[in-house]
Amino acid sequence: MRVSPSAASNLRASEKSKWVVRMLWAGAAVAVVCMGIFLPFCWDAKDYLLAIRQYSAYVNGQEISSLAYSPMFLIPTLSIATLLPLWLTVALFGAAYVSGYLTQIWVGMGLADDNERKVLRFIAPVIAFFPGLLISDVITSGNMAYILYGLMLAAAALGWRRGRWTWFYVAVLASACVKVHLLTMLAIPVLVGRRQWMRTIAAGSAGLALYAVQFKLWPQAFQIYMNTLRLMSQSRRDFGCGPAGNLARVLQAMGISYQTPSVLFYLAYAAVMFLILLALSRLYRQDRICMMNWVPVMLLGVVLLNPRILTYDVAAVSLPMALIAWRSLRHRAMRVSKPVLIVSAVLLLGLNVFVEVNEDIVTMLPDAWKYLEMFMMLGIFAVGVRGLLREAGIEPLAAPVYIPEPNLDLVTFDPADA
Repeated sequence: MRVSPSAASNLRASEKSKWVVRMLWAGAAVAVVCMGIFLPFCWDAKDYLLAIRQYSAYVNGQEISSLAYSPMFLIPTLSIATLLPLWLTVALFGAAYVSGYLTQIWVGMGLADDNERKVLRFIAPVIAFFPGLLISDVITSGNMAYILYGLMLAAAALGWRRGRWTWFYVAVLASACVKVHLLTMLAIPVLVGRRQWMRTIAAGSAGLALYAVQFKLWPQAFQIYMNTLRLMSQSRRDFGCGPAGNLARVLQAMGISYQTPSVLFYLAYAAVMFLILLALSRLYRQDRICMMNWVPVMLLGVVLLNPRILTYDVAAVSLPMALIAWRSLRHRAMRVSKPVLIVSAVLLLGLNVFVEVNEDIVTMLPDAWKYLEMFMMLGIFAVGVRGLLREAGIEPLAAPVYIPEPNLDLVTFDPADA
């Protein structure tokens, strides 16, 4: 059968694109290996390994085992890990870690249509080095959050695609045993599902009960856990990159008591954020905005509800953030085309260069990454909200709105086609 010149040209372009994507994935893998050789590597995973070795001391409440991990997670998990050969424990953790990261990519790609995936497949291999679109080496930390977000996002995708939320509640409760603030992810069924309020309240109550019962089951270990968190906040200013966390960091640097003001500020801004999300969810249920436009903005908003947003949390929504930004730029590019894309790329590059130079050389603004990431998240969220209002016809249309073609099935993830 004779193939037309245009079809042959498209086929060659497609094959070339796949080759470039494969090279990007290979380059990402090589970069991780080199980082493991020349840079600090798996610092959080080493803490888990230390916990295995100090299991008895931790359970008995000895001071040598000060670890910032919930006893509800550590004690049951470590009791199983101590029964396995160390090499098997490490192998299982490594497999779960890689799977969790790839699941985050898979869910993010599933929120794009075919045309958008042609762009995102070049971003997916390198997004691990740009959590929240700002440069960071957090992918090499070995933190449990990559596994937890992989579980929660996969279960959430099953919920918003198929209307089945049971596995999501199970995933969030399991994750909350590790990091209790992940209970804020329970907002997802309320914002996307239907008639989920009672089940969400029940799951949230169960999560808080699991957290509270630790004090009775393992009082010594729980006291060490709380003391370690307090020490981290005071000495390392480990408040995260959210608005409340940055406020606490500023107040602490000024020598002002930060606990009460930061808590009150968090409650106020989280209430406003949740009300915005609820209003947008009503538009979604009225079919005035499509699911594939709503979910990325919703996920970013839910992460912003987290009282302590860490690098691992923004890593989970990196692709949704990129997708929101791309849709906004494409909308604007209908009028100004390449200049908008070029200026945006230069601005993003400048921010990343500033963060890298500031952290390693200049240090003129301590914790610059955290402040810039906060503004990045809030800015992209605002852009996403504006796009949804435009789609719903609430804001006057300055240009046609792009609506992705519906995709009711989960996307099959292939790194070569990502």
